[in-house]
Amino acid sequence: HRFTPRIVPAVDAHFKGLAPLAGDDWGPHFADMAATIQDVDLLMRLQDEDPISAALTRNTCSITMLQGSSKINVVPPAAAAQIDCRLLPDQDPEAFLAELDRVFDDSTIAVRTLMGFTPAISSTKSAAYRAIQTVIARHYPDAPVVPSVSTGFTDSHFFRDLGIASYGFNPAIEPKGDGVRTHGNDERIPVEQIRAATRIMIETVLEMVKP
Repeated sequence: HRFTPRIVPAVDAHFKGLAPLAGDDWGPHFADMAATIQDVDLLMRLQDEDPISAALTRNTCSITMLQGSSKINVVPPAAAAQIDCRLLPDQDPEAFLAELDRVFDDSTIAVRTLMGFTPAISSTKSAAYRAIQTVIARHYPDAPVVPSVSTGFTDSHFFRDLGIASYGFNPAIEPKGDGVRTHGNDERIPVEQIRAATRIMIETVLEMVKP
């Protein structure tokens, strides 16, 4: 099943921010993602070349756990699958569960939510975001600060539920190719980048609280 693609405002801002850096190949498509998602072939190509970016265009689900019998010679009376679904920020969770029921189309399958969090987006018009922009411009004047939507898990939902703007800001420079190691074999970060990122983080905090 392919969930219907759609571009929410935060994702649109993300792709538009990346468009000038994406070259002639993807730049024009990133500049108008609402049109790009109408082309199935382009979406499949994006999925192949940049799956993380492709995941920003729709809800996603991955079957990560399967459970059946505990013995090889016993047919299980029931089987279960745990599905890790990442929803776009504007997605109503109850409507999504209803969609899953329609996809399964099987009254013998029961869907139960094991864990779920409130989807939310923090505005880029805040003191924290301005501090990030200021400090990054100081260290990397040619690097734009582009908002994004995380496809991973974040504890920031606890703060957003309280109305506190939160950002996944990591000022470490990641060597090309190391991103695919995240949560996998040989996950790592260069020591010099830990030091540099720590300094930038401290500067960002000081920028936020200065008179």
